[in-house]
Amino acid sequence: MQTDEDVGVARPRSESAAAGGVGAASMAAVAGLLLLGGGLFGLDGLAARAKLDSGLLDGGVALLDLLSGKDLTNFLLGPVLVLVALAGLAARRRWSWPAGLLSVGAAQTLATTLADLAKPPFGRARPFQALAEGRWSDDWFAGSAYGSFPSGHVAFYAGLCVPLALLFPRWAAALLAVPFLVGAQRILSNDHYPSDVGASLLLAAAVAGGLRYLVDRREIRSGAPRPRLGRA
Repeated sequence: MQTDEDVGVARPRSESAAAGGVGAASMAAVAGLLLLGGGLFGLDGLAARAKLDSGLLDGGVALLDLLSGKDLTNFLLGPVLVLVALAGLAARRRWSWPAGLLSVGAAQTLATTLADLAKPPFGRARPFQALAEGRWSDDWFAGSAYGSFPSGHVAFYAGLCVPLALLFPRWAAALLAVPFLVGAQRILSNDHYPSDVGASLLLAAAVAGGLRYLVDRREIRSGAPRPRLGRA
């Protein structure tokens, strides 16, 4: 039996990349909502007092930080991706790959920036800080020196991987595993609470989904081909 691909007919967007992409963003959003809600209603305290061990995850996150440039600054990777995408558009290359890369770079930069800006107003003490006096107390609005909420690490990697999952839905599970594992390391190392991680996942999913929506609207109005770096 012939398929659409056999006869050279493109599958409707809703049956291919769009459906997979929405599923990827939704997965991150649901995970974020569960962690945020569960954390604020008791899981944060349990995790902080559990004295868990992040083990091998520490080395993995350290390697990611090195490869991504996060060791240098939170604001290197996203802007570099944006500049490369703009250079591609300026060179009048095909719209697809520069537009896709632009959406990834913009989402990564925006998610990282919003998470960084949110830290001082919330002023939440990190778990290891809250336990420093021998008893756990969930301290909020303690000053700009405290930056547990939301997680900058998770916003950084979710801001990269969620929009990539929108472009490469076939690889969504592998891509989303990155911020999930980073979040696990941040919790197990007592650097962050589950709700910190959940808030950043929600933030990245909202940013990536919102930017994708704007890009799709632009294409519908202009008739330009949808940015698609990989097959669904």
